[in-house]
Amino acid sequence: MARWLLLASATVVVVLACSDDVAAPPRPQLEVTDGDAQRAIVGSALPTDIMVQLLDARERPLSGVAVTWQGAPELADVITPQSPVTDNAGRARAHWQLDGTPGAHTLTVTTANGATAHATAWAYVRPFANVHAMPVMTYDGSGQAVHPDFVLLPPAWAGDPFRLVATPYPEGNATLENPSLFTGSDGSDWTVPQRVSNPLVRPDAGYLSDPDILYDPDAGELRIYYREVTTKNEIWLIRSTNGTSWSVPVPIVQAPNHEIVSPTVVRRSANDWLMWSVNSGPIGCGAQRTTVELRRSTDGISWTNPETATLSDPDGFPWHIDVEWIASLGQYWAVYPVKVAGGCTTDRLRFATSTDGLHWQSYPSPVLTKGVSEQLNDVIYRSSLAYDDVTGEVTLWYSGARLDHSVYTWHLAWERMPRTDLFARVNQAPTTMLRTQPAQTNVPQLTNETAP
Repeated sequence: MARWLLLASATVVVVLACSDDVAAPPRPQLEVTDGDAQRAIVGSALPTDIMVQLLDARERPLSGVAVTWQGAPELADVITPQSPVTDNAGRARAHWQLDGTPGAHTLTVTTANGATAHATAWAYVRPFANVHAMPVMTYDGSGQAVHPDFVLLPPAWAGDPFRLVATPYPEGNATLENPSLFTGSDGSDWTVPQRVSNPLVRPDAGYLSDPDILYDPDAGELRIYYREVTTKNEIWLIRSTNGTSWSVPVPIVQAPNHEIVSPTVVRRSANDWLMWSVNSGPIGCGAQRTTVELRRSTDGISWTNPETATLSDPDGFPWHIDVEWIASLGQYWAVYPVKVAGGCTTDRLRFATSTDGLHWQSYPSPVLTKGVSEQLNDVIYRSSLAYDDVTGEVTLWYSGARLDHSVYTWHLAWERMPRTDLFARVNQAPTTMLRTQPAQTNVPQLTNETAP
C-alpha cells in the first residue's frame, strides 16, 4: 500500500510539471528599422539597405543569431546579406536588388530562434519617354537652373513669343539664385534675349528665388514676382514694357519665414488678380505639413489676407506650386511637387484642377516621378505648364536634380502632350507607393539650406 501511494504521488508530480499552466518563454521580436517601403526603378537596387533588429522580451538586443532573407518566390530579386548573424546591437542588414517586375515586392526575414519580420518595396518603370533635357545658359556659366515659369507674349511684341524665367542654382548655391530671363520660339530651346543682362535683379541681402512671370494686356507689360528670403519672406515685383528694361523692384507682400513660398500669380481681368503660395510655417520644407494659401487683388500690387485652399494629396503635402488659368475650360490648373512630413526632398509632381481657385481636386497619379530622365533622376521640383486652346496640347517645363558624387545638380526639362494624354496619365491607378514618413535613404537629403 505504501509503495502504491508513493508511485501515485510521483505520478501527480509529473503531471503537474507538464501542466499547461507553465507559460512558454516569450518569443524574441524582430522588426524592420530601416529601408521599408522604398521605391526604385525595375531592375535596380534599393537605395537603402534593409535593416532589422532582434530584441528579447525585455527589449535587449540579441547578438549572434542567424538571419535568413527570402524574397517572394515568384520573383527573381537578389538579396545579399551583409552578415550571417545579428551584431552586438541585435542588428542585421542586406542589399535588395529588384528584378524586372513592376509593382509590389516583398521580403521575409526570419531568425534561428523563430522571429519573423517583413519588408516591402515598389518597382516602377521609367514611365515617360517624351521628357527632353532643356539646357539653358545661366549667367554664372553652370547651366544649372530651377523654378521655371512660362509666359506667351502677344504678336505685337518683338522677337520670339515665348519667355521663360528661372533661377540658377549650381549645386545648391542660393547666392546665385536670382531671376533670369530666357526667350524661345517653340518652348524647347531657350536663349538670353537680346539686350538683356541676367540676372534681372540682385539681392541687397539674403537671396532671391521662386520667380513667376505673366503678361498684363491692359498695361502692355511683363510682370515678374519673386521671393526675397532674409529673416522673413517678402514678395517683390518688377515690370517691363519691352522685355529688356525693368522697373525698380517694389515689395508687395511679406510674411515670416517660410510662410509665403513659391508665389504664383494669375490675372483674370484688370481688377481680378489671384496669388497662391505655400505656407510651411517657420520650419520651412522640413515641416510636418504645409498649406496652400490664396490672396486676392484688384491691381496685382495690394493684396488681401490669405485664405486657406483645400488642396491636399494622399502621399504628401504641396510644395512649390504653379497655377494657370485655362480660360477656354473655365478651370485653374496647378502643378506642384509633394513633400512628406518632415522631409524636403520631393520625388513626384502632382496635378490638380479648380473652378474657383480655393477648392481643388487632385488626381490619383503623379504627372511625373523622379527617375524619368538622367537630369531628373533624384528630385522633381517646381514646374510650369501652358495649354494651347487651338491644338489642345499641354506643354510642361520641369525642374529637378540628379545626385552626382553626393552633390545635387539642378536641371530643366520639358514635355508636350495632348490634354487627353495628360488627364489619362493623372487618372491612372497609383503606380507609386504612398508614404507618410520621410524616406530613409543613405543619400544626402535636401534641407532648408539646400532646397531652392
